[in-house]
Amino acid sequence: MQDDLYKEFYGEEYDDKKWYSVIPIALLVFLIPIIVYGKQVNLTGNYYRFWNGASQSLDFFSYYKSMWIVILTVLLSVVFLVSVLRKSIKIQKMSIYIPIGVYSLFVILSTIFSKYKDIAVFGFVERYEGMIVLLCYMAILFITINMVNHKSAVKAVLIALIASAVVIGLIGIFQYFGHDIFKSVSGKKLILPASLQSMAGKLKFQFGDKIIYSTLYHYDYVGSYMAMLFPLTFTMLLLVKNKIYKLCLIPVTILMFLNLLLCHSRAGVLGGIISLIVLAIILRKHLIKNYKITAAALVVVIAGGIGFNIYSKGLLSDRIGSLFKDAGQLMSSSKKAKTPYLKDVTQNNNELNLAFSDNTLKVISNKGKLTFKDASDNTIKSSLNSKNGQEVLNDKRYKDFNIVVTDYSDTSSNKYGIQINRNNLKMPFLSYNDHFTFTDEKGDSVEIKDVPKLGFEGKEQLGSARGYIWSRSLPLLKHTILFGYGPDTFAAEFPQNDYIGKLTAYGTSTMLVDKAHDLYLAMGLNTGIVSLIAFIAIIVMYFKSSIKLYFTNDYEEFFSIVGLSVFIAVIGYLGAAFFNDSIVSVAPVFWTLLGLGIAVNAVLKNDKAKAEEQL
Repeated sequence: MQDDLYKEFYGEEYDDKKWYSVIPIALLVFLIPIIVYGKQVNLTGNYYRFWNGASQSLDFFSYYKSMWIVILTVLLSVVFLVSVLRKSIKIQKMSIYIPIGVYSLFVILSTIFSKYKDIAVFGFVERYEGMIVLLCYMAILFITINMVNHKSAVKAVLIALIASAVVIGLIGIFQYFGHDIFKSVSGKKLILPASLQSMAGKLKFQFGDKIIYSTLYHYDYVGSYMAMLFPLTFTMLLLVKNKIYKLCLIPVTILMFLNLLLCHSRAGVLGGIISLIVLAIILRKHLIKNYKITAAALVVVIAGGIGFNIYSKGLLSDRIGSLFKDAGQLMSSSKKAKTPYLKDVTQNNNELNLAFSDNTLKVISNKGKLTFKDASDNTIKSSLNSKNGQEVLNDKRYKDFNIVVTDYSDTSSNKYGIQINRNNLKMPFLSYNDHFTFTDEKGDSVEIKDVPKLGFEGKEQLGSARGYIWSRSLPLLKHTILFGYGPDTFAAEFPQNDYIGKLTAYGTSTMLVDKAHDLYLAMGLNTGIVSLIAFIAIIVMYFKSSIKLYFTNDYEEFFSIVGLSVFIAVIGYLGAAFFNDSIVSVAPVFWTLLGLGIAVNAVLKNDKAKAEEQL
C-alpha cells in the first residue's frame, strides 16, 4: 500500500525523478504571497522626490516579498545549475526562449538608459518590482519550464500553491466578516519588528469593513490572485477522477469563489468571467455529456449568488452592474454626457481659459481688474458682492458657475484668489500681477501647464479614475518604442503636475499616481514596447500550444487535467491585467503557473508524438 501511495504521488517514473528539487519553487508560490511584515524605509533621492512628501515609508506588503523573491530565485538557480551539471535535468529545446530572452534584454537596457536608475534597479516605494525582480521572474519562468515537468514536481508545486491560497482565502473571509487579524493587537505585534512594537496601538490599515485585502496589499490584487486560483481549482474539481481530491477541492474552490466575489475587485471578477467562458467553450462536450452535474453546479452558483446578494443588501449586483455601466460609458460618445465636463484649462499671458464640454469661460486680469468672456470673446456681464466676494455672471449659460474672488492686493502688487466652482468641481486659482496660477491643496501656487492626453475625454472617472490615468499615460508611449523609462518608474514619468486633471478625476489635486492600472500599458512604458511585444509573443506561443492540445482532449490523465487548469488560470490573470498591475504579491505565482503550463504542454506534446509514432 505504501508503494501504491508513493506511485500515486510520483507517477510511474518515481525511481529517478524526485520532487525535492522543486522545493524552492514550492516555497516561492507558498511563502511569497503570505509574507506580511513591517519595514520602515528611509526615503532619499528619487524615492523621496516622487513619493507623497513623507521621508519614511512603513511597508508591510512589498519590501520583504521582493527580498524573498530574490533569495528564493538565487536558491532555485543554484539547485537548477547543480542539476544541469549532474545531468539529472536536461534543458528542453523551445522557441519560446527567444521572446523570454528579448524581454529580459530590454528590461536590462531600459534600466541602463533610465534617468532613475535607483528606482529602475530596485523598484518604487511600496512596490519594489525593479529590474532585479523582473529578471527573477524570467529565471522562475525558465527554470519552472525545465524542472516542473514530471508528476511529483507538478503535484508539489500545486499543493504548495493551494495551501497558500487557503491561508489567504481564510484571512480574506475573516476580514470580510469583521475579524481582520491585522487590525487586532496580537496581529499587529506579529507583523511589526521589535523596533516598531510601540506603534502597535496606533497602526491603522486604510481599508474599512467588508473589504478583503488579505496578505496581498490591496483588494485589486486579491482580485488578480483569485482570478487565477478560482479557475484553477474549479477546473480541477470538474475533471479530477480521484474522489479524495474532489472532496478536498470542493471547499477550496468555494473559498476561492467567495474571495473573488467579496474582494470588491471588478477586474478580478472580469478575469474570472473571461476564464470561465473559455473553459465552457473548451469543455462544451464534457459539460453537455455530464449535463446533470453541470445543471446542479449552475443552480448552486446562482442560488449562492442570489443569497449573498440579499445578505449584502445588493452589493454583488451593484458591483457587477458597475462593470456594465463602465463598459457602456466607455462605448458611448462624450457628446452624450448628461453632466458638462471640463476639457481643458490653459493660461496665456493675462488670460485664464476654462474649456467645458458645453461652453467656455475666459477670465482676463488687466491691472488687477477681472473681466469674464465666452468662447467668442464676448464680455459676460457680472456683478461682485463685496461682502462675500461672490462674482455673479449675468448670463444663463453660466448659471451653474459659482465664482468667489478674494482680494489679497497690497500697494506693490495686484493679487486675487479666484475660486471657480461648477457642480462638484472646485478649482482655486491665483492672479498675481495679471498672471494666473493654480493653488494646490497645500496652498502653494503652481504653474498651469499643458499636459498631453489621449482619449477618455469626459470619462476620466471611468473605472475608479483609470480613464484619467490611461489618457495621460498613452501619449508617453511614443517615447518608449525601443526602451522604456525603466522598470517601476511609472510614478516618476507620469505627469504628477497635472493638478487640474487630478482634481477632475479624483476630487483632489494631491493624488500620487504610481501605477498604470493596466499591466500591458505599464510594461510598454516601463520596459518598452519591444518588451511588451516579447511578452505578448510568450503568451501567444503558449496559447497556440494550449488550444491545439486541449480543444480535442478527453482529459483522462493527470497532465491534461493540470494543463487545462493552468491554462484557464493564466487566462483569468491576463484578463484581470487589463485593469490591474503586476505586483510582487501575485506576479511570482503567475510566472510560475505560466512556466508550469508551458512545461506540461511540452510533456503532452511529446507523449502525443510518441503515440503517433507507434501507430
